[in-house]
Amino acid sequence: MWQTAFTVPRSDPWPRTILHVDLDAFYTSVHQRDDPALRGKPVVVAGRSRRAVVMGASYEARSHGVHSAMPLHEAREHCPELIVVPPESSRYRETSRQVHAIFRRFTSPEKIEAVALDEAYLDVTVRTRHGTSSPEDVARRIKYTIHTEVGLTASVGVATSKLVAKIAGASRKPDGLVLVLPGTEADFLAPLPIGVIPGLGPKSEERLRLVGVRSVGDLAGQETQRLIQVMGTGGAVLQRLAQGRDRSPVDGSRPAKTISAETTFEYDVTDRALLEDALRDLVEKLTERLRSDGVRARTVYVKLKLPDFRLVSRQVSRTSPTDDGEAIFRAARSALEKSHVESRAVRLIGVGVSGLVHPQPELQMTLFD
Repeated sequence: MWQTAFTVPRSDPWPRTILHVDLDAFYTSVHQRDDPALRGKPVVVAGRSRRAVVMGASYEARSHGVHSAMPLHEAREHCPELIVVPPESSRYRETSRQVHAIFRRFTSPEKIEAVALDEAYLDVTVRTRHGTSSPEDVARRIKYTIHTEVGLTASVGVATSKLVAKIAGASRKPDGLVLVLPGTEADFLAPLPIGVIPGLGPKSEERLRLVGVRSVGDLAGQETQRLIQVMGTGGAVLQRLAQGRDRSPVDGSRPAKTISAETTFEYDVTDRALLEDALRDLVEKLTERLRSDGVRARTVYVKLKLPDFRLVSRQVSRTSPTDDGEAIFRAARSALEKSHVESRAVRLIGVGVSGLVHPQPELQMTLFD
């Protein structure tokens, strides 16, 4: 049974009803769902190489201090009985597709904004404003449907804005449901540490702490000009967020800004042929994703990480967008040449595409054309 945390609803109407839905421990939960032997065990999704990092960790593994982006060898030190399963991207995409099909039963596609395979915002204002459903009812029904039809649990935050909904959902994981009622956003946020604000990095957080800002309430109550002196013009934006004032729309019409893939070599690579082989494998994955999403790319970039962790990145732009794997590989190989790494060792190679567009249907030419 999921957790709930919200106050008694008031009679005031909701100006907007935004849901943030986050599938709990998504990657490992998919494996635990499909393999009963993994249930209740400390599981991580990671590659098998010496330099592999944790892609996802089950809650059983997290109780041992294991978390995403942790080097696998370090995760094993925290939890010697750790079970490692290799990533299966096709299985994750199919599960995400099933969940998004459920979302479309509750709102229109343009009101569903995917953040990642396991995370999305939903604007269900139309459903709740006309009294056909309460915000709590919609959230419960979505959670129940995901659990019964897909076999996973989700944490859901419900609020009048994306920011507050996201923070609310994250405050009661796993399997949580939190409603923040209209007019109570600032009160809900005030006692929380400033680190809960999405996008606030460690350096910015430290700068705020130096001027006595430790909670979201501290940030909301600061003098605006002082924040601008400390944080630049972004200080005023941060303050509005801390006060619960976020009007950013849920927009499902925008394609992803970038698609990328990367691999970390088990041993540093100096052989140019091996780099190109790795590049081709990554381009194949990218091309599959482009065609799956129905988009084409204008810009191709290559990222290299050297043994001292210095990053080198170069890009090549095309005159017209493409989803052709060979064309993308040629552009990626050209970007690799522009990086001028020559015989230097490479620890990681990545390739990505940006400038994504949905292709327009071709118009049949007429005699006058």
